[in-house]
Amino acid sequence: MRSARSALFVGILLFTIPSWSKQPPQNASPIQPASDPQAVAVVQAAITALGGATAISQAQNWTFQAQLQGPHANGNVSYSMSTNTDVVQLVLANGTTKPVPLIQSHFLPALVGAILLKESQDPAFAILTGGSSTLDSAPVKIIVFAIGAQSIPAQIWYFNSADQPVLVDFMLPAEIGARRTFSHVVALSDYRSVSGVLYPHEIVWFVPGKPREIVTLLSVIQGASALSDDFSGQAGDAR
Repeated sequence: MRSARSALFVGILLFTIPSWSKQPPQNASPIQPASDPQAVAVVQAAITALGGATAISQAQNWTFQAQLQGPHANGNVSYSMSTNTDVVQLVLANGTTKPVPLIQSHFLPALVGAILLKESQDPAFAILTGGSSTLDSAPVKIIVFAIGAQSIPAQIWYFNSADQPVLVDFMLPAEIGARRTFSHVVALSDYRSVSGVLYPHEIVWFVPGKPREIVTLLSVIQGASALSDDFSGQAGDAR
């Protein structure tokens, strides 16, 4: 079933979005075209379906118990992250400092509501309609988060009939706190409510030429304080 679904994901990405959508967002102009009101409505409906802006924004830290399977990490782990944007500073040989790169996290797509809420309010993005297609024989709406005067796609989102994101192509990583997503396609499913907010409890990363990385959430605890973020190699974190 999963191998067939993987092939279907690839087919959708190849045939429902023009080929220029795979170009990386480089050298984009700061001039930003207007968002499509219809596309904005789809995103707002998704935020509402995932719990609403108020409930989503109240959560500032998260602790997950999860099972991982894939090339980066395997086994049961406890994983924490937050909206804390403080990052470690590296001291260079000349005495100056620079921030350590954001942590790449397999878990960040669990915060899909927080990601959508943040990016829907970010003026760097234009939210555009990408048409519609089917996924596992079910209809999906396609929304493109684009940047620059040429509307270069940065992320492509697929929403099911319940307004839940089921597939995201993070060509430009999403960021929450000191973490960012990997720049790959991720599938989201098995949504469950935690304190009024929906979280996908199965996260599947598709990396070209490699086995999938599967994150199965066993429990989610959210808190109202932005705690410090720690790197977790056991959970497949990368820089």
